Amino acid sequence: MLVAAALVFIGIPTSVTIRSLQPRAAEFSTSTLSSSERLASSAVRLDSRGGGRFDVGSGVAVSAHVVLTNAHLTNDPATFVTRCDHSVLTTGQVDQDMHGLDLAVVVTNGSDLISIELATSDPKPGQTVTMVGYPAGQRTTTTAKIEGTLVRGSSTMLRFSPEPHPGQSGSPLVDADGKLVAIAFAEDTVGGQGLAIPVSQVREALERWQAAGLPLDPKAPAAADADTPGAAVCPR
Repeated sequence: MLVAAALVFIGIPTSVTIRSLQPRAAEFSTSTLSSSERLASSAVRLDSRGGGRFDVGSGVAVSAHVVLTNAHLTNDPATFVTRCDHSVLTTGQVDQDMHGLDLAVVVTNGSDLISIELATSDPKPGQTVTMVGYPAGQRTTTTAKIEGTLVRGSSTMLRFSPEPHPGQSGSPLVDADGKLVAIAFAEDTVGGQGLAIPVSQVREALERWQAAGLPLDPKAPAAADADTPGAAVCPR
């Protein structure tokens, strides 16, 4: 059923209040990390700035040097990725999805990231998930629940609760096995819930980027284990 909703992106512009909160691709390898360790280590903070703007959001590593986030967080000239709350990485490439999804990939320079594994199917209504993001710029882990879906044009988005806060745009939602099932991108102010892009659509976008030459190598060192040089595990 088509549902009308007022959507609010959930990055953190400095000038607004908290209510102003957006072949087949290879599977990513599993690792010796526990799911909670992998989630804490693969989630990153995203800062973009320029033209008098300063936005803070979230993202998640999907390869050793590729972060998946929301497109609306990457409109400013300069983008930085921070892993483990203190290790700042510069970026060499930012590509936004050209098929109407609020998704973008950011290619990082420097040390390897620990990538997350994609789930094979979308989460079901009633399913409990975990979200890691940076509300107010601080890493926070939240338990959330998939409430249902929302149709926007030709795309079906997930609704989840509780609603996200500024800085949680781009946050990964993961299942009990620590696999990515969705990316948060907005708040539905009518329903008081969060909206997320399901993994089926995330996978399709990554396939397009991979076909275009993005370095989504499933055998990237950071996807192997916690002992990979330059891919240190973040403290939980």
